[in-house]
Amino acid sequence: MAVCMRIMALFAFLTALLFVSAIAFRQSTEESIRMKSLRNSTMAERFQEFKHENAADDPEDVAAMVDMTIRNSTERRKLGFFSCGTGNPIDDCWRCDRNWMRNRRRLADCAIGFGRNAVGGRDGRYYVVTDPSDDDPVNPRPGTLRHAVIQDRPLWIVFKRDMVITLKQELIMNSFKTIDGRGANVHIANGACITIQFVTNIIIHGLHIHDCKRTGNAMVRSSPSHYGWRTMADGDGISIFGASHIWIDHNSLSSCADGLIDAIMGSTAITISNNYFTHHNEMMR
Repeated sequence: MAVCMRIMALFAFLTALLFVSAIAFRQSTEESIRMKSLRNSTMAERFQEFKHENAADDPEDVAAMVDMTIRNSTERRKLGFFSCGTGNPIDDCWRCDRNWMRNRRRLADCAIGFGRNAVGGRDGRYYVVTDPSDDDPVNPRPGTLRHAVIQDRPLWIVFKRDMVITLKQELIMNSFKTIDGRGANVHIANGACITIQFVTNIIIHGLHIHDCKRTGNAMVRSSPSHYGWRTMADGDGISIFGASHIWIDHNSLSSCADGLIDAIMGSTAITISNNYFTHHNEMMR
């Protein structure tokens, strides 16, 4: 009786093993067929297979749209006295409004290129930064830039006066934020800099970002309800990591420990326009 039970157990084990092996073989065969098909496919077919959900359907159409917008703006400049145009379509979009300071959020409608749909904090309230300090990255003080960017709601962030902000740890942004430095001389310098990680709809305009340092191995808050341990940051001026609908415009960046702007890990729908890059040998990747 005991021998029969052992034989039956062995038979059940072998049956299960064969079943698992068959599944594994089938999956391996399907993967091999898929990879062979991929090797024989065109670049367009590969793009469709691996396309990010926020990627443009046809990048050439976006490039043509940018070219047409620039041409139109340049032609308007030829009107001279009858036009306030500079020839730069982004500048023409908001600078022609003499009351632009009262209509700041109009800037969100001025982007071109892949990041043209980035709304930033257009649909939220204004947040005025009054305090340049960054004493506690876990419990930021109200009125500081860090306190503004971690909020869960859309915000259009402006500055009460000129200031130099030296960040103790990387500035981790939450979604739907605009940092608008127009009208003030705002420097983020001599410390950590900006991280845009796994978020969407960010606009950064009119900042001076320079002398960014490697920081990390510390607790940093990323939202009102979450903070966590951050390993060492590279020291990029602006790090875009797995993010989408980003517009970086009219900033100056220089002398950072690593790149000036990094856009990696599947980041997409990004426009980087009218920025001034100096004193660096790894500008952007």
